Amino acid sequence: MAKIGVADNTGMKFCKDLIDHWIGKGHEVKYERGASEYLAQWADLYYVEWLEGNINYLWKIYNGAEGVSRTPDWDNNKKPKIVCRMIDWDVWNAYVPFYEKQYIDFIDQGIVIAPHIEKYILEKAPDWKGKLKLIRPGVNMAKFAPKKAKTDGFQLGMVLGDMWMPKNHMGGLDIFTQLYRKDNRWRFHIRGQHEGGTPYWKIMYDHYIESRGLKDVVTLYDQVDDMNLWYEKIDVLLHPGMKEAFCYAVGEAMSKEIPVVVNEFFGAQDIWPKWILYQTHNEAIEKILNPYKPFLYREYIQNNYSLDKYLKETDDYLGT
Repeated sequence: MAKIGVADNTGMKFCKDLIDHWIGKGHEVKYERGASEYLAQWADLYYVEWLEGNINYLWKIYNGAEGVSRTPDWDNNKKPKIVCRMIDWDVWNAYVPFYEKQYIDFIDQGIVIAPHIEKYILEKAPDWKGKLKLIRPGVNMAKFAPKKAKTDGFQLGMVLGDMWMPKNHMGGLDIFTQLYRKDNRWRFHIRGQHEGGTPYWKIMYDHYIESRGLKDVVTLYDQVDDMNLWYEKIDVLLHPGMKEAFCYAVGEAMSKEIPVVVNEFFGAQDIWPKWILYQTHNEAIEKILNPYKPFLYREYIQNNYSLDKYLKETDDYLGT
Protein backbone atom coordinates (compact mmCIF):
# COMPACT_ATOMS: atom_id res chain seq x y z
CA MET A 1 0.00 0.00 0.00
CA ALA A 2 1.23 3.48 -0.87
CA LYS A 3 1.52 6.67 1.13
CA ILE A 4 -0.17 9.37 -0.95
CA GLY A 5 -0.02 13.10 -0.28
CA VAL A 6 -2.61 15.36 -1.92
CA ALA A 7 -2.43 19.13 -2.39
CA ASP A 8 -5.45 21.00 -3.75
CA ASN A 9 -6.07 24.69 -3.07
CA THR A 10 -9.74 24.34 -4.06
CA GLY A 11 -10.54 22.09 -1.11
CA MET A 12 -10.87 18.79 -3.03
CA LYS A 13 -13.39 20.35 -5.41
CA PHE A 14 -12.74 17.77 -8.11
CA CYS A 15 -10.59 15.08 -6.46
CA LYS A 16 -12.68 13.97 -3.44
CA ASP A 17 -13.91 10.82 -5.21
CA LEU A 18 -10.31 9.90 -6.09
CA ILE A 19 -9.14 10.36 -2.49
CA ASP A 20 -12.01 8.25 -1.15
CA HIS A 21 -11.20 5.57 -3.72
CA TRP A 22 -7.55 5.43 -2.69
CA ILE A 23 -8.48 5.19 0.99
CA GLY A 24 -10.92 2.42 0.12
CA LYS A 25 -8.11 0.49 -1.54
CA GLY A 26 -6.06 0.66 1.65
CA HIS A 27 -3.65 3.45 0.72
CA GLU A 28 -2.74 5.94 3.41
CA VAL A 29 -3.78 9.36 2.14
CA LYS A 30 -2.99 12.72 3.73
CA TYR A 31 -4.46 15.94 2.35
CA GLU A 32 -3.52 19.58 2.81
CA ARG A 33 -4.71 22.54 0.75
CA GLY A 34 -1.17 23.81 0.31
CA ALA A 35 1.92 21.84 -0.61
CA SER A 36 3.76 20.62 2.48
CA GLU A 37 7.44 19.86 2.98
CA TYR A 38 6.36 17.29 5.60
CA LEU A 39 4.14 15.40 3.18
CA ALA A 40 6.83 15.65 0.51
CA GLN A 41 9.20 13.73 2.83
CA TRP A 42 6.48 11.29 3.95
CA ALA A 43 4.72 10.41 0.70
CA ASP A 44 5.55 7.84 -1.94
CA LEU A 45 3.33 9.75 -4.37
CA TYR A 46 2.42 13.43 -4.18
CA TYR A 47 -0.72 14.22 -6.19
CA VAL A 48 -1.14 17.93 -6.92
CA GLU A 49 -4.42 19.23 -8.32
CA TRP A 50 -3.91 22.23 -10.67
CA LEU A 51 -0.61 23.48 -12.07
CA GLU A 52 -0.12 26.51 -9.82
CA GLY A 53 1.54 27.62 -6.58
CA ASN A 54 1.67 24.19 -4.96
CA ILE A 55 3.86 22.83 -7.75
CA ASN A 56 6.04 25.92 -7.64
CA TYR A 57 6.45 25.54 -3.85
CA LEU A 58 7.49 21.90 -4.15
CA TRP A 59 9.94 22.78 -6.91
CA LYS A 60 11.45 25.47 -4.69
CA ILE A 61 11.98 23.26 -1.65
CA TYR A 62 13.71 20.62 -3.75
CA ASN A 63 15.88 23.23 -5.44
CA GLY A 64 17.01 25.08 -2.31
CA ALA A 65 15.19 28.34 -2.96
CA GLU A 66 15.59 31.05 -0.34
CA GLY A 67 12.73 31.71 2.06
CA VAL A 68 11.20 28.23 1.73
CA SER A 69 11.08 26.11 4.89
CA ARG A 70 12.20 22.49 5.15
CA THR A 71 11.83 19.86 7.84
CA PRO A 72 14.79 19.66 10.28
CA ASP A 73 15.82 16.28 8.88
CA TRP A 74 15.23 17.23 5.25
CA ASP A 75 16.59 14.73 2.72
CA ASN A 76 16.76 16.19 -0.77
CA ASN A 77 17.11 12.70 -2.22
CA LYS A 78 13.79 11.65 -0.73
CA LYS A 79 11.51 12.93 -3.45
CA PRO A 80 8.12 11.31 -3.99
CA LYS A 81 6.70 10.73 -7.42
CA ILE A 82 5.20 14.11 -8.29
CA VAL A 83 1.92 13.95 -10.22
CA CYS A 84 0.10 17.06 -11.41
CA ARG A 85 -3.35 17.20 -12.94
CA MET A 86 -3.55 20.27 -15.17
CA ILE A 87 -7.21 21.15 -15.52
CA ASP A 88 -8.15 24.40 -17.27
CA TRP A 89 -7.41 27.99 -16.19
CA ASP A 90 -4.06 26.90 -14.74
CA VAL A 91 -2.91 26.03 -18.26
CA TRP A 92 -4.27 29.10 -20.04
CA ASN A 93 -3.10 31.55 -17.38
CA ALA A 94 0.24 29.79 -16.85
CA TYR A 95 0.74 30.88 -13.24
CA VAL A 96 3.36 28.15 -13.31
CA PRO A 97 4.51 28.01 -16.94
CA PHE A 98 3.95 24.43 -18.04
CA TYR A 99 6.34 24.92 -20.97
CA GLU A 100 9.39 25.65 -18.79
CA LYS A 101 11.74 22.70 -18.68
CA GLN A 102 12.37 23.03 -14.95
CA TYR A 103 8.75 22.07 -14.25
CA ILE A 104 8.54 19.45 -16.99
CA ASP A 105 11.59 17.71 -15.51
CA PHE A 106 10.33 18.08 -11.93
CA ILE A 107 6.85 16.63 -12.52
CA ASP A 108 7.05 12.86 -13.01
CA GLN A 109 3.59 12.36 -14.52
CA GLY A 110 1.03 14.83 -15.85
CA ILE A 111 -2.70 14.41 -16.33
CA VAL A 112 -5.09 16.48 -18.44
CA ILE A 113 -8.87 16.14 -18.63
CA ALA A 114 -9.70 17.29 -22.17
CA PRO A 115 -8.22 16.74 -25.66
CA HIS A 116 -7.86 20.44 -26.50
CA ILE A 117 -5.83 21.00 -23.31
CA GLU A 118 -3.59 18.05 -24.16
CA LYS A 119 -3.07 19.29 -27.71
CA TYR A 120 -2.23 22.83 -26.56
CA ILE A 121 0.35 21.64 -24.03
CA LEU A 122 2.07 19.24 -26.43
CA GLU A 123 2.20 21.81 -29.22
CA LYS A 124 3.79 24.42 -26.97
CA ALA A 125 5.98 22.04 -24.95
CA PRO A 126 6.78 18.80 -26.85
CA ASP A 127 8.94 17.63 -23.91
CA TRP A 128 5.70 16.60 -22.19
CA LYS A 129 5.31 13.77 -24.67
CA GLY A 130 5.52 10.44 -22.90
CA LYS A 131 4.67 11.82 -19.46
CA LEU A 132 1.27 13.40 -20.12
CA LYS A 133 -1.96 11.39 -20.07
CA LEU A 134 -5.49 12.33 -21.06
CA ILE A 135 -7.85 10.95 -18.42
CA ARG A 136 -11.41 12.20 -18.69
CA PRO A 137 -13.18 13.06 -15.40
CA GLY A 138 -15.69 10.75 -13.80
CA VAL A 139 -19.22 11.46 -12.62
CA ASN A 140 -20.52 9.60 -9.58
CA MET A 141 -23.56 8.11 -11.28
CA ALA A 142 -24.72 6.34 -8.12
CA LYS A 143 -24.98 9.72 -6.40
CA PHE A 144 -26.64 11.37 -9.39
CA ALA A 145 -29.32 8.82 -10.20
CA PRO A 146 -32.15 9.48 -12.65
CA LYS A 147 -34.47 12.27 -11.59
CA LYS A 148 -37.56 11.20 -9.64
CA ALA A 149 -39.34 14.50 -8.95
CA LYS A 150 -42.29 15.45 -11.13
CA THR A 151 -42.06 19.02 -12.40
CA ASP A 152 -44.12 21.04 -14.84
CA GLY A 153 -41.57 20.94 -17.69
CA PHE A 154 -40.81 24.67 -17.54
CA GLN A 155 -37.92 24.83 -15.06
CA LEU A 156 -34.62 25.90 -16.64
CA GLY A 157 -31.41 25.61 -14.60
CA MET A 158 -27.94 27.13 -14.95
CA VAL A 159 -24.91 26.29 -12.76
CA LEU A 160 -22.05 28.81 -12.86
CA GLY A 161 -20.23 29.14 -9.54
CA ASP A 162 -18.43 32.48 -9.71
CA MET A 163 -20.36 34.59 -12.22
CA TRP A 164 -17.40 35.96 -14.15
CA MET A 165 -17.46 36.81 -17.84
CA PRO A 166 -16.25 33.49 -19.38
CA LYS A 167 -19.16 31.75 -17.64
CA ASN A 168 -21.39 33.90 -19.87
CA HIS A 169 -24.18 34.34 -17.36
CA MET A 170 -25.53 37.28 -19.36
CA GLY A 171 -25.80 35.08 -22.44
CA GLY A 172 -27.75 32.58 -20.37
CA LEU A 173 -30.07 35.32 -19.16
CA ASP A 174 -30.68 36.46 -22.72
CA ILE A 175 -31.61 32.92 -23.80
CA PHE A 176 -34.01 32.61 -20.88
CA THR A 177 -35.56 36.01 -21.63
CA GLN A 178 -36.34 34.98 -25.18
CA LEU A 179 -37.72 31.67 -23.91
CA TYR A 180 -39.86 33.42 -21.30
CA ARG A 181 -41.30 35.84 -23.85
CA LYS A 182 -42.37 32.88 -25.95
CA ASP A 183 -44.05 31.19 -22.97
CA ASN A 184 -44.31 32.91 -19.57
CA ARG A 185 -44.60 29.61 -17.73
CA TRP A 186 -40.80 29.25 -17.80
CA ARG A 187 -38.79 29.83 -14.63
CA PHE A 188 -35.00 30.20 -14.29
CA HIS A 189 -32.91 28.74 -11.46
CA ILE A 190 -29.29 29.96 -11.30
CA ARG A 191 -26.73 28.41 -8.98
CA GLY A 192 -24.04 31.09 -8.79
CA GLN A 193 -22.54 33.95 -6.82
CA HIS A 194 -21.17 37.39 -7.57
CA GLU A 195 -17.53 36.97 -6.58
CA GLY A 196 -14.41 38.19 -8.34
CA GLY A 197 -14.36 40.52 -11.29
CA THR A 198 -15.55 44.10 -11.01
CA PRO A 199 -18.60 45.60 -9.22
CA TYR A 200 -20.09 46.32 -12.63
CA TRP A 201 -20.75 42.64 -13.29
CA LYS A 202 -23.34 42.52 -10.50
CA ILE A 203 -24.76 45.92 -11.47
CA MET A 204 -25.11 44.64 -15.04
CA TYR A 205 -26.91 41.49 -13.83
CA ASP A 206 -29.27 43.34 -11.50
CA HIS A 207 -30.15 45.90 -14.17
CA TYR A 208 -30.91 43.15 -16.68
CA ILE A 209 -33.25 41.34 -14.27
CA GLU A 210 -35.04 44.56 -13.31
CA SER A 211 -35.32 46.09 -16.77
CA ARG A 212 -36.62 42.89 -18.41
CA GLY A 213 -39.22 42.28 -15.70
CA LEU A 214 -37.68 39.01 -14.51
CA LYS A 215 -37.52 39.53 -10.73
CA ASP A 216 -40.35 37.09 -10.02
CA VAL A 217 -39.22 34.35 -12.40
CA VAL A 218 -35.44 34.17 -11.86
CA THR A 219 -33.99 32.74 -8.63
CA LEU A 220 -30.31 33.00 -7.71
CA TYR A 221 -28.94 30.37 -5.31
CA ASP A 222 -25.61 31.48 -3.87
CA GLN A 223 -25.19 28.29 -1.82
CA VAL A 224 -26.49 24.77 -2.34
CA ASP A 225 -25.59 22.00 0.10
CA ASP A 226 -27.07 19.15 -1.95
CA MET A 227 -26.75 19.61 -5.70
CA ASN A 228 -28.43 16.27 -6.39
CA LEU A 229 -31.57 17.55 -4.66
CA TRP A 230 -31.27 20.90 -6.47
CA TYR A 231 -31.23 19.16 -9.86
CA GLU A 232 -34.53 17.46 -8.99
CA LYS A 233 -36.37 20.77 -9.57
CA ILE A 234 -34.81 21.27 -13.02
CA ASP A 235 -36.30 20.17 -16.34
CA VAL A 236 -33.45 21.38 -18.59
CA LEU A 237 -29.94 22.57 -17.76
CA LEU A 238 -28.42 25.39 -19.81
CA HIS A 239 -24.65 25.84 -19.86
CA PRO A 240 -23.66 28.99 -21.79
CA GLY A 241 -19.97 28.98 -20.74
CA MET A 242 -17.37 30.24 -23.20
CA LYS A 243 -14.36 28.45 -21.67
CA GLU A 244 -14.28 24.97 -20.16
CA ALA A 245 -12.31 21.76 -20.04
CA PHE A 246 -15.23 19.88 -18.47
CA CYS A 247 -18.31 20.90 -16.51
CA TYR A 248 -19.44 18.63 -13.70
CA ALA A 249 -22.87 20.28 -13.63
CA VAL A 250 -23.45 19.17 -17.22
CA GLY A 251 -22.23 15.64 -16.47
CA GLU A 252 -24.28 15.39 -13.27
CA ALA A 253 -27.47 16.62 -14.94
CA MET A 254 -26.99 14.20 -17.83
CA SER A 255 -26.44 11.39 -15.33
CA LYS A 256 -29.83 12.31 -13.84
CA GLU A 257 -31.37 12.06 -17.33
CA ILE A 258 -31.99 15.80 -17.39
CA PRO A 259 -31.63 17.33 -20.88
CA VAL A 260 -28.70 19.70 -21.20
CA VAL A 261 -27.95 22.44 -23.73
CA VAL A 262 -24.32 23.55 -23.98
CA ASN A 263 -22.63 26.43 -25.79
CA GLU A 264 -20.10 25.22 -28.35
CA PHE A 265 -17.02 26.67 -26.64
CA PHE A 266 -13.48 25.96 -27.84
CA GLY A 267 -12.90 22.21 -27.44
CA ALA A 268 -16.55 21.35 -26.75
CA GLN A 269 -16.91 18.93 -29.67
CA ASP A 270 -14.20 16.71 -28.18
CA ILE A 271 -15.93 16.69 -24.79
CA TRP A 272 -19.69 16.59 -25.39
CA PRO A 273 -21.93 15.03 -28.06
CA LYS A 274 -22.78 17.36 -30.93
CA TRP A 275 -26.50 16.95 -30.31
CA ILE A 276 -26.39 18.96 -27.04
CA LEU A 277 -24.30 21.84 -28.44
CA TYR A 278 -25.62 25.16 -29.73
CA GLN A 279 -23.95 27.98 -31.67
CA THR A 280 -26.66 30.64 -31.51
CA HIS A 281 -29.25 31.61 -28.94
CA ASN A 282 -32.01 30.54 -31.31
CA GLU A 283 -30.43 27.10 -31.55
CA ALA A 284 -30.24 26.93 -27.75
CA ILE A 285 -33.95 27.71 -27.45
CA GLU A 286 -34.80 25.10 -30.08
CA LYS A 287 -32.84 22.45 -28.17
CA ILE A 288 -34.43 23.44 -24.85
CA LEU A 289 -37.89 23.07 -26.37
CA ASN A 290 -37.08 19.81 -28.16
CA PRO A 291 -34.93 17.61 -25.90
CA TYR A 292 -33.77 14.10 -26.71
CA LYS A 293 -34.95 10.97 -24.90
CA PRO A 294 -33.81 11.14 -21.24
CA PHE A 295 -31.90 7.83 -21.22
CA LEU A 296 -29.57 9.05 -23.99
CA TYR A 297 -28.02 11.67 -21.69
CA ARG A 298 -27.23 9.18 -18.93
CA GLU A 299 -26.01 6.65 -21.48
CA TYR A 300 -23.47 9.16 -22.79
CA ILE A 301 -22.05 9.70 -19.29
CA GLN A 302 -21.93 5.95 -18.67
CA ASN A 303 -19.96 5.40 -21.87
CA ASN A 304 -17.60 8.37 -21.55
CA TYR A 305 -17.47 9.83 -18.04
CA SER A 306 -18.29 7.13 -15.52
CA LEU A 307 -16.50 7.33 -12.18
CA ASP A 308 -15.35 3.71 -12.43
CA LYS A 309 -13.68 4.38 -15.78
CA TYR A 310 -11.93 7.47 -14.46
CA LEU A 311 -10.66 5.72 -11.31
CA LYS A 312 -9.39 2.69 -13.22
CA GLU A 313 -7.54 4.79 -15.79
CA THR A 314 -5.97 6.86 -13.02
CA ASP A 315 -4.87 3.79 -11.06
CA ASP A 316 -3.47 2.14 -14.17
CA TYR A 317 -1.47 5.26 -15.09
CA LEU A 318 -0.15 6.01 -11.59
CA GLY A 319 0.29 2.45 -10.40
CA THR A 320 -2.05 2.94 -7.46
